Amino acid sequence: MVRRALLAGCALAFTLAACSGGTPEAEDTAATASGAMAAEEAVIEETASAAEAVVEEAKADLAEMAEKAKEAEKAKEPAAAAAPSATPAAVAAAAAAPVAEVIKVAETSQPAAYARCVACHTANKGGEDKLGPNLWGVYRSAAAQGSFAFSEALKGSGLTWDEATLHQWLENPRKLVPGNRMSFPGIKDAAKRQEIIDYLKQQG
Repeated sequence: MVRRALLAGCALAFTLAACSGGTPEAEDTAATASGAMAAEEAVIEETASAAEAVVEEAKADLAEMAEKAKEAEKAKEPAAAAAPSATPAAVAAAAAAPVAEVIKVAETSQPAAYARCVACHTANKGGEDKLGPNLWGVYRSAAAQGSFAFSEALKGSGLTWDEATLHQWLENPRKLVPGNRMSFPGIKDAAKRQEIIDYLKQQG
């Protein structure tokens, strides 16, 4: 898992120049260098796919851990039966603890589709701004709120990040808000967009 995490970190590092928060000069350059933008988007897509694969492998590891925890639970049953001082309820609670912990980790883990976002955004409470703003509490909030250096286009958009607006933004941010600085090709798969939106709903 450590090796995969390091590979994911390396892969995600290539996308650091691809997301929001650039200077106006960078925006002008992006507008005039269409060939460079196409290459940039290709890198984003390739890196996102690699990151999604790492997330899926991590979920497989969690499932394997859960299976091992269940096997450990079964192994404890004979010993628990031989211990007269332990009540059935206490034995069940102790045996279920490892499984519950694994399930808790799986439930709070980021969905695979969110791997496209982690290079530029944090989503934890109090998380730092990166190339894009921290996304904690963004769901149902007004666009361009906080200390991040948002573009004038986004500040003047009047948007609220509800489910419908987030779908449009994640599909094509440049179409929804022309002139914004988020250099992101968009996600065409509605199911993947929904995974990200459902995750953001839980963050705050």
